[in-house]
Formats: sequence, C-alpha cells, structure tokens
Amino acid sequence: MKKELSHRSHELKALGWNQEDLTRYEDLWDYSQRWGLINLEREDRQFLKKAEKLLPKIQNKKISVKKTIEEKSYYLWLKFYLDEINIFSNSNLQKNKYGVWTLLIEEEIKLLKELQPVMGLPDTIKAKNLFEKRIELINKAFSEFEAENSDHVFNFDNVLNNSEKNVGKNWKSIAEKDPEANKTFPVIDFANIEEFRSAIKEDLSLYMKDNYPSLKKDL
Repeated sequence: MKKELSHRSHELKALGWNQEDLTRYEDLWDYSQRWGLINLEREDRQFLKKAEKLLPKIQNKKISVKKTIEEKSYYLWLKFYLDEINIFSNSNLQKNKYGVWTLLIEEEIKLLKELQPVMGLPDTIKAKNLFEKRIELINKAFSEFEAENSDHVFNFDNVLNNSEKNVGKNWKSIAEKDPEANKTFPVIDFANIEEFRSAIKEDLSLYMKDNYPSLKKDL
C-alpha cells in the first residue's frame, strides 16, 4: 500500500461507510503510515487494502494532516474526565486533600505527551486494560500513602452519560471494568502527593512501554 499524505475517511463516508469502520480505518491508517503495514495483523492489512480499492486514484498531492497526541480520541477522553473530576474536587474536597484519580489521570496524560505513542487502534486496545493498573495504584494509595475515602462520591458513569460534550462515542466510562470506583473517591494529603506521583509515573510508564505496540523497540 503506497504512502499517502493524509487519510481519506471523508471519501469513504461519502461511499456509505459507518462511523465504526471510519474510526477503525483512520486508526489503522495512522499506524501503518508510522510503522508500516507489516506490523499490523493480517485482517487489519486486508481492511486497509479493501478501503484503498474503493478509493479513486489521487490526482493531486494533498497537504499532510497528522493528528497530534492532544487531538487523539483517547487523550481527549482522559482530558474530559480530568476536567470533570477537577470541577467535582473544587466543590467537594477539603483544601488539604487531593484526589487519587486526579493524580492517576494527570500522570497518564503527561506520559502520553512524553512518550508520544501513536494511540491508534493497536495502542488503545492495550490502553483499555489499564484499569487493572489503576486498581493496583489505588490500593497502593491506601496501603502506602495513607489515602482515605472522601465523604463525597464521583460517579464516572453518570458524568459521561449525561455530558453534552463531544467525547469519543467509541469510549465508555473509565470505570467500566471497575464498578466499585463509582462507590468511593479516594483522596490523599498534599504531603504525600509527590511521592505518590513518582510511583504512578513509574508503573504507568513501564506498562505503556511493555504493552503499546508503537512504543516497542523491536518494531
């Protein structure tokens, strides 16, 4: 499949493709342009070739339009939750307390900017399993950093379902696989923040480097 300057999902949409297939095409196209078709699964290569056959030949060169990490749907989804949690925290937490979830999401966002994974389909599939690492870190906050539960609870599911913002509709609640998260809201003292940040960064960084295909050194 020859290199193109930008994906052509708008043309596939005009041909009647649904949003799910368009999103898959964009993610796989981004990944193939950076890492090559050979690093995709066979069915994903076939999917891209199917799209290429449907598209007319390009007559004129187009300007490259490549999404930054801040424009990727996964990043925007995280940022949505961070913004909503900050609003909740400003209204409900004591001044000397800081939300554990705020720290988790802040450090993940920082790592996305630092490591620059592609965050196409292969990476985001792995990112969905981060809920296990988040649970481990929340437990660590209680066992090692004197976390306690706030008197107020943040409902991750309701915030997403009731939002009028255009968060990626392909994404579900960040607590989808951890329903207990909607029943508690752990907080820690300001004195423990920096040490806990370091623990979060270390664990999340190792997970990303070990699991996100675009960060694998052998590609």
